[in-house]
Amino acid sequence: MMRPLLISFVFIAYPGLAQPEGRVAPFGQGVAIEFDLGVVEVTGRVPVDAHAAETPDVWIEVVAESGGIRDHEALVQIDASARDLHAALLLLGAEEPGEAGAIRADGSRRSPRGPEIRVVARYVRDGETIEESPLAWVIDPETGDRLIDLGPTFVFGGSSERAFEDERLGEQTFYMADVEGVAIGLCTFGTGDDGIETIGLVPVFSPDTGSGDVLWYADPDRIPEFDTPITLVLTLADPAAPDPAAESVEPE
Repeated sequence: MMRPLLISFVFIAYPGLAQPEGRVAPFGQGVAIEFDLGVVEVTGRVPVDAHAAETPDVWIEVVAESGGIRDHEALVQIDASARDLHAALLLLGAEEPGEAGAIRADGSRRSPRGPEIRVVARYVRDGETIEESPLAWVIDPETGDRLIDLGPTFVFGGSSERAFEDERLGEQTFYMADVEGVAIGLCTFGTGDDGIETIGLVPVFSPDTGSGDVLWYADPDRIPEFDTPITLVLTLADPAAPDPAAESVEPE
């Protein structure tokens, strides 16, 4: 179960080793590291249809899901595991994550701690390549407010691991972001000390409809069509540099 993180450990523990160059896909399908550009690219698709007349209201709780577990409430379904995404960020040079976010039993909230990550969605619309934050596709239908306008940030908090006992196989350890299908969260699903999302969002939003938080929906005027191929481009954020892809630009 620890294969990807052990691979990344080799590069961290032995800095004398030559660092990779060019494009590397260390875990097979879905994740590639562009060392020369300083990015991790993750392929996927739009799994929800906010343009269907019979089902126009799509409640969004996840930015990027893995394994088909939360594809009904995610902006992107990725072709990779959350664990491999975690390892790819370490290989790129991200600091070890601190702690995934959580909502405690008393209702208090813990923001994820770790390196800030920029997340950009790259896709083709009408023959033109578009690069923008996937959070630009999310809206509060009650007020018309856009999530992107709150100035949210993505944080590489890293998911927790949990041991389960199996009658046949004995104790098995699972990376919880893969169990829950939450590689990049919009809502925070962790409770107590058990953070879930590999990359979490600040501010922390609850998935509980009774929490009083905004219920964020896919904006049919902004989200790409169902099954549109998407490449998520992840970079380590430089606080001093502006992020043009994070700006909210109204469609013409």
